[in-house]
Amino acid sequence: MSTAAKVMDLRIVERNPGYDRENNPLRLTVAELTPVELTWQSAGIHHSIRNPAGVIGRLLRDASGITVVEAPYEPSGNRAYIANADGSLRAQIPAQIGAERVAYYDVRLLNSSEVSFQISISKVVAGNSLSISAD
Repeated sequence: MSTAAKVMDLRIVERNPGYDRENNPLRLTVAELTPVELTWQSAGIHHSIRNPAGVIGRLLRDASGITVVEAPYEPSGNRAYIANADGSLRAQIPAQIGAERVAYYDVRLLNSSEVSFQISISKVVAGNSLSISAD
């Protein structure tokens, strides 16, 4: 990827365009309100990431790429990564921490060079389910 490549015109495509998300009259779940596509331009080329189970993205502050969480509420399809402006993969974020499976549900930009992927860790402990959320 060229270091000069930048993400231009990032758009978040909602699952239900025009729906009143603030008042949520149909009482849709967070998963049902999650956007389904990210689109952008880079060097005159159109790129997109689409997932019917939802996709969350944040533009890196230097516009060199996008942080992405796909299927944030669907464990089997959940994944997190950083895509370059040209659509190539910069970094795949691990799906496991030690022996624990993690689920990514959001991403935050912390400062000019750091991002924080929000995770949930689930583990069965003595027949009970234990969930831990961490930044």
